[in-house]
Amino acid sequence: MPTELNVGVPRKAGVAGWIRTPFGARASAIVMMMALLGTVAGVAVVSQITGQMRSEADARLDAHSVDVARALEQTMADASSDIRLARRNVTFEKALADTPGQLLPEDRAAVESAITYLGDRYQVDEICVIRASGLEAARWVGGDGVAQVADLSLDERPNNPAVIPTVPLADDAFFQTEPYVSPDSGRWVVGIATPIVLATGEHVGIVHFELPVARFETELKAMPFGSGGFNVLMDTDGRLLVHPDLARFRTAAGTPTDAATAPFPLAVSAGSPSWRDAVARMLAGGSGSVPFEDGGKTYRLSFQPVAGSNRIVGVVSPTAELYADVDRVLINLGVTAGPLLLLMILVTGWFTRRMASANSGLAGLNNRLATTNDRLEETSRASADLARESAIVNQFTELTALTEDDVSLSEATLSTLDELVRPSDASLHVSNQSQDRAVAQAKLGGRDAPVLSLHELARCPAVRRSSLYVTDDVAARLAFRCPVYPVETGTLACIPLVALGETVGAIHLHWTDRQELSLPVRLAMMRVSEHSALSIANRRLLLALRGQANTDGRTGLTNSRAFDETVQRRLGAKPQGERAAILMLDLDHFKDFNDRYGHPAGDEALRVFAQLLGTSIREQDVAARYGGEEFAVYLAGLGMTEAAEVAERVRARLESTIIPLGPGKTGRLTVSIGISVAPDDGSELVTLLRAADEALYRAKLGGRNRVVTRDARPDAATGRPGPVEAATPSRTRRRAAG
Repeated sequence: MPTELNVGVPRKAGVAGWIRTPFGARASAIVMMMALLGTVAGVAVVSQITGQMRSEADARLDAHSVDVARALEQTMADASSDIRLARRNVTFEKALADTPGQLLPEDRAAVESAITYLGDRYQVDEICVIRASGLEAARWVGGDGVAQVADLSLDERPNNPAVIPTVPLADDAFFQTEPYVSPDSGRWVVGIATPIVLATGEHVGIVHFELPVARFETELKAMPFGSGGFNVLMDTDGRLLVHPDLARFRTAAGTPTDAATAPFPLAVSAGSPSWRDAVARMLAGGSGSVPFEDGGKTYRLSFQPVAGSNRIVGVVSPTAELYADVDRVLINLGVTAGPLLLLMILVTGWFTRRMASANSGLAGLNNRLATTNDRLEETSRASADLARESAIVNQFTELTALTEDDVSLSEATLSTLDELVRPSDASLHVSNQSQDRAVAQAKLGGRDAPVLSLHELARCPAVRRSSLYVTDDVAARLAFRCPVYPVETGTLACIPLVALGETVGAIHLHWTDRQELSLPVRLAMMRVSEHSALSIANRRLLLALRGQANTDGRTGLTNSRAFDETVQRRLGAKPQGERAAILMLDLDHFKDFNDRYGHPAGDEALRVFAQLLGTSIREQDVAARYGGEEFAVYLAGLGMTEAAEVAERVRARLESTIIPLGPGKTGRLTVSIGISVAPDDGSELVTLLRAADEALYRAKLGGRNRVVTRDARPDAATGRPGPVEAATPSRTRRRAAG
């Protein structure tokens, strides 16, 4: 009749009782300490990462504010250069020297022609020529042309703040006014003027430009930081010159709101207290950045003085947009870390329960073994058998630590059971969940051991019950015959391989003659099977962790460390003289792509290129993300011609690939590729990588989007590969080439 073995004992003490034991208390303390240390380390790492990301975002904002300030500085520098260049027209000196009053007709025609040309060229609001006495000699206003003589002012000194300060200046000097409302154009302008000095040294007048303040507003609107950012401009007196909501400040200050002529309000006339604090920081001098809150939103302001003027530019970005990457990281960490923390708690509880169960089971097993040993001590032969069985199991334990794969472990398991119980035939199946099958990794005797589906393996009574199942007499009328290992006579033992609650396989032992399997023998068989199952599960876990360590998480390709190890091993194992190629690939202008579309789009581009690269090579080749936007490929058995064909196929496919970046948004990239071939370019990995890197550098210098070998360079005239002398560019120089 079939019998079963259940070596467990009732769990009377439970988890609470187990924790009160010395061993349970120590184990619980260790588990809790590990969980606490893991939590503290996770919080520290997250804090460091988010802090670094915020610092980088602040640095980008500060760099943009410097660029905006330089742009405004360059606008005024260009204006001063333009007016000094215009002053060099001898027409102005001759016209003012010919008469002290209104210009002579021929001089007027020449001057009006000159200022009309200059007005169209420099795109200013107004150009006028004014005598030192204040008499307006000629005037051109944008959109209206030159003014009639009757409309010219007899004395510009009261109306034009540039006249009196500019007249006595040295030749080629210039003067810049504060903003004022021009009586001619009817809007806020900044005046730029330079003196007209005759060859005799007499200061006879000035040439005067008027630049609209609206020009600064236009430039600032064209240079926002992000989609939700804006720029502001104020002077050192605290007047707000440019702001997207300038009318609100004028209304709060009680001034007219006409954008063309209304006075510029103080920057503190409206806004929140934190905005007023930010204005105070800007007026304190120097540059910097400060947060503020307005309208229920938080912003960060980076400010810079505009050199050569009394103006200060500020670049404003919503913190939600500025730190969007940080928020996404925190959300992702919350989404992943929350379940992981819950999983850790569940695993800790499960581990505690398992240890309690194992401790209880082991305690019961030890009690039973102690009773059995007491009985076995009654006879010397029983004691000798037990000693022999223990020695065999101990040897098996040492042997499993030295096995390298499941096959060796399976053979060692059956060899150990053969030493213990001497079956007529046997098999050991190991399950593979991903392939839905169980393969016989080892067998004894001449019986076939076919490959089974996991469904077929599950029909074994031992697998169904997760415990040893013995059919003492298979030929008995009421005996259950195992469908996995069908036999007609003798004794059959079915042993499940269970580790951590998972069935990893099964062992079937058959004796052609009936056997009486004693309890010690059955316990020994279970000890061997349990240790074998645990070893198989541990090896699988180790292989899974090793696979994760060798993979680039962003692209799914091999990482650089695993690539180097794999290629070094394969180069050492290949026959002498057999060819192999190395490709070094670098995405062109990838930094510009990231800056233009954002880092999430850059990550998507890396994944698209990795998928393209993986489908462009053979199964025996190796592709890796080598770092940043750089990739490497090992082509087994290919020479330069075949490797160049593969590289060109990759280059052409990427060039024609449209990269999806979001709803209605796409992008394109190209790649530069350098090739080296063993043994022509060397036989060691470091030599081949250096040669391919050199070729890649020359591909970058040759215009990018091309394939270059180590002994070829792009021709300066045609851009095609040509002969080149040895060169050893550094990776830094190649990255600088883009």
